[in-house]
This record gives sequence, structure tokens and C-alpha cells, in this order.
Amino acid sequence: MIEELRIQITAAQERLAAAVEADQPYEAARHRARLEDLIEMAARHGIDVSAWVDQARLRG
Repeated sequence: MIEELRIQITAAQERLAAAVEADQPYEAARHRARLEDLIEMAARHGIDVSAWVDQARLRG
């Protein structure tokens, strides 16, 4: 489960970065929300993902 979570967080961050770079605010917001959902899911299971997440991406 942890490895799958890491993969999904990495993918969400990559998609978020691409959307920001392409100046697609709707897509960026969508990927940011997905990233936040993944972080919340990890927290519910007691998994600290802070080292995997670029906090600057979350602030938008």
C-alpha cells in the first residue's frame, strides 16, 4: 500500500507541475485536490508522507 501511495503522490505532483507550467488553472486545481486527498488518506492510515510532498505545490 505504501509504495502505491508513493506512486500516486508522485504522479499527482507531476501532473500538477505540468498543469501549472501549461497555465491551466482548472487542471492545476484538480491535481492539487487529488494530492490533498492522497495526503489525507495517508494520514488516516498513519503514514507520514511529508518527505514525499513538495509543500510549495500545495500552496499554489
